[in-house]
Amino acid sequence: MKKVFNIGILFFLVFGLLLGVGPTGASALSYDGSDPVSTGCANDAVTKSYSYIGDSHDNIYGKVELKWSAKCKTSWGKIKLYHAAPYDNGAYYANAVVYSYTSSGTYRTRYTCGSSGGNGAIMKGQTSCYTAQVYNGAGYKAKAKGYINWDIASGTTGWY
Repeated sequence: MKKVFNIGILFFLVFGLLLGVGPTGASALSYDGSDPVSTGCANDAVTKSYSYIGDSHDNIYGKVELKWSAKCKTSWGKIKLYHAAPYDNGAYYANAVVYSYTSSGTYRTRYTCGSSGGNGAIMKGQTSCYTAQVYNGAGYKAKAKGYINWDIASGTTGWY
Protein backbone atom coordinates (compact mmCIF):
# COMPACT_ATOMS: atom_id res chain seq x y z
CA MET A 1 0.00 0.00 0.00
CA LYS A 2 2.85 2.37 0.85
CA LYS A 3 4.43 1.74 -2.56
CA VAL A 4 1.15 2.63 -4.36
CA PHE A 5 0.87 5.79 -2.25
CA ASN A 6 4.44 6.83 -3.13
CA ILE A 7 3.82 6.22 -6.84
CA GLY A 8 0.63 8.29 -6.59
CA ILE A 9 2.50 11.17 -4.97
CA LEU A 10 5.26 10.96 -7.59
CA PHE A 11 2.67 10.93 -10.40
CA PHE A 12 0.91 13.97 -8.91
CA LEU A 13 4.16 15.92 -8.53
CA VAL A 14 5.47 15.19 -12.04
CA PHE A 15 2.21 15.88 -13.88
CA GLY A 16 1.29 18.74 -11.58
CA LEU A 17 4.56 20.46 -12.43
CA LEU A 18 4.25 19.76 -16.15
CA LEU A 19 0.68 21.01 -16.37
CA GLY A 20 1.16 23.89 -13.98
CA VAL A 21 4.14 25.58 -15.67
CA GLY A 22 2.24 28.61 -16.90
CA PRO A 23 -1.18 30.20 -16.70
CA THR A 24 -3.83 29.04 -19.13
CA GLY A 25 -7.49 29.78 -19.64
CA ALA A 26 -9.54 31.31 -16.85
CA SER A 27 -6.81 30.72 -14.26
CA ALA A 28 -4.54 33.08 -16.19
CA LEU A 29 -7.02 35.91 -15.63
CA SER A 30 -6.41 35.41 -11.91
CA TYR A 31 -3.23 37.47 -12.41
CA ASP A 32 -5.43 40.56 -12.91
CA GLY A 33 -4.73 43.02 -10.10
CA SER A 34 -1.77 41.11 -8.70
CA ASP A 35 1.72 42.41 -7.92
CA PRO A 36 4.23 41.59 -10.69
CA VAL A 37 7.10 41.46 -8.18
CA SER A 38 5.54 39.19 -5.55
CA THR A 39 4.17 36.79 -8.21
CA GLY A 40 7.61 36.50 -9.83
CA CYS A 41 6.27 37.81 -13.13
CA ALA A 42 8.73 40.74 -13.01
CA ASN A 43 11.68 38.31 -13.11
CA ASP A 44 11.50 37.91 -16.90
CA ALA A 45 9.91 41.29 -17.70
CA VAL A 46 10.81 43.20 -20.84
CA THR A 47 9.67 46.62 -21.99
CA LYS A 48 7.33 46.20 -24.97
CA SER A 49 6.58 49.90 -25.49
CA TYR A 50 7.40 53.22 -23.86
CA SER A 51 6.58 56.91 -24.13
CA TYR A 52 8.12 60.03 -22.69
CA ILE A 53 6.07 61.92 -20.11
CA GLY A 54 5.96 65.49 -21.35
CA ASP A 55 3.95 68.68 -21.05
CA SER A 56 2.69 71.21 -23.61
CA HIS A 57 5.96 73.19 -23.32
CA ASP A 58 8.08 70.20 -24.41
CA ASN A 59 9.42 69.57 -20.91
CA ILE A 60 10.17 65.86 -20.44
CA TYR A 61 9.84 64.49 -16.89
CA GLY A 62 10.59 60.81 -17.47
CA LYS A 63 9.03 57.88 -19.25
CA VAL A 64 6.26 55.36 -18.89
CA GLU A 65 6.87 51.75 -19.91
CA LEU A 66 4.56 48.88 -20.75
CA LYS A 67 6.22 45.86 -19.15
CA TRP A 68 5.46 42.28 -20.23
CA SER A 69 6.20 38.87 -18.77
CA ALA A 70 6.37 35.95 -21.20
CA LYS A 71 6.23 33.47 -18.31
CA CYS A 72 3.01 34.87 -16.84
CA LYS A 73 1.57 36.46 -20.01
CA THR A 74 0.93 39.68 -18.09
CA SER A 75 1.52 43.41 -18.58
CA TRP A 76 1.81 46.38 -16.23
CA GLY A 77 2.79 50.02 -16.39
CA LYS A 78 5.89 51.54 -14.85
CA ILE A 79 6.97 55.19 -14.52
CA LYS A 80 10.59 56.28 -14.21
CA LEU A 81 11.06 60.00 -13.48
CA TYR A 82 14.35 61.71 -14.28
CA HIS A 83 14.28 63.61 -10.97
CA ALA A 84 12.69 62.93 -7.60
CA ALA A 85 9.18 64.29 -7.20
CA PRO A 86 9.52 67.81 -5.75
CA TYR A 87 6.11 67.71 -4.04
CA ASP A 88 2.83 65.87 -3.99
CA ASN A 89 -0.57 67.47 -4.33
CA GLY A 90 -2.05 65.93 -1.21
CA ALA A 91 -2.60 62.63 -2.96
CA TYR A 92 0.50 62.02 -5.13
CA TYR A 93 2.86 63.64 -7.63
CA ALA A 94 2.68 61.08 -10.45
CA ASN A 95 0.87 57.86 -11.27
CA ALA A 96 0.56 55.25 -14.00
CA VAL A 97 -2.36 53.22 -15.26
CA VAL A 98 -2.44 50.02 -17.31
CA TYR A 99 -5.46 49.37 -19.51
CA SER A 100 -6.59 45.92 -20.64
CA TYR A 101 -8.76 45.31 -23.69
CA THR A 102 -9.73 42.27 -25.68
CA SER A 103 -8.04 41.97 -29.07
CA SER A 104 -11.34 43.05 -30.65
CA GLY A 105 -11.19 46.34 -28.72
CA THR A 106 -13.59 45.75 -25.83
CA TYR A 107 -12.49 47.43 -22.58
CA ARG A 108 -11.81 44.91 -19.80
CA THR A 109 -10.17 46.56 -16.79
CA ARG A 110 -7.51 48.98 -15.56
CA TYR A 111 -5.15 49.32 -12.59
CA THR A 112 -2.94 52.13 -11.27
CA CYS A 113 0.20 52.25 -9.14
CA GLY A 114 -2.15 52.96 -6.23
CA SER A 115 -4.26 49.85 -6.86
CA SER A 116 -3.77 46.79 -4.71
CA GLY A 117 -0.96 44.95 -6.53
CA GLY A 118 0.87 48.17 -7.43
CA ASN A 119 3.58 49.71 -5.27
CA GLY A 120 1.84 53.05 -4.66
CA ALA A 121 1.77 56.30 -6.61
CA ILE A 122 4.85 58.54 -6.68
CA MET A 123 5.08 60.85 -3.67
CA LYS A 124 7.55 63.62 -2.82
CA GLY A 125 11.14 62.35 -3.06
CA GLN A 126 10.30 59.23 -5.11
CA THR A 127 11.16 58.49 -8.75
CA SER A 128 9.19 55.42 -9.83
CA CYS A 129 6.09 53.33 -9.43
CA TYR A 130 4.49 50.32 -11.09
CA THR A 131 0.88 49.26 -11.50
CA ALA A 132 -0.83 46.01 -10.70
CA GLN A 133 -0.71 43.64 -13.66
CA VAL A 134 -3.30 42.48 -16.17
CA TYR A 135 -3.42 39.22 -18.07
CA ASN A 136 -2.12 39.87 -21.59
CA GLY A 137 -2.01 36.55 -23.37
CA ALA A 138 -3.78 35.47 -26.56
CA GLY A 139 -6.97 37.45 -27.13
CA TYR A 140 -5.91 40.46 -25.05
CA LYS A 141 -3.89 43.66 -25.44
CA ALA A 142 -2.68 46.35 -23.06
CA LYS A 143 -1.27 49.88 -22.97
CA ALA A 144 0.00 52.12 -20.18
CA LYS A 145 -0.27 55.82 -19.42
CA GLY A 146 1.91 57.83 -17.07
CA TYR A 147 0.90 61.24 -15.83
CA ILE A 148 1.94 63.99 -13.46
CA ASN A 149 -0.57 65.97 -11.41
CA TRP A 150 -3.71 64.95 -13.25
CA ASP A 151 -2.37 65.32 -16.79
CA ILE A 152 -0.23 68.46 -16.50
CA ALA A 153 2.27 66.15 -18.20
CA SER A 154 1.56 62.68 -19.59
CA GLY A 155 2.61 59.97 -22.01
CA THR A 156 0.89 56.86 -23.37
CA THR A 157 2.61 53.72 -24.68
CA GLY A 158 1.62 51.79 -27.75
CA TRP A 159 -0.48 48.63 -27.53
CA TYR A 160 0.99 45.23 -26.96
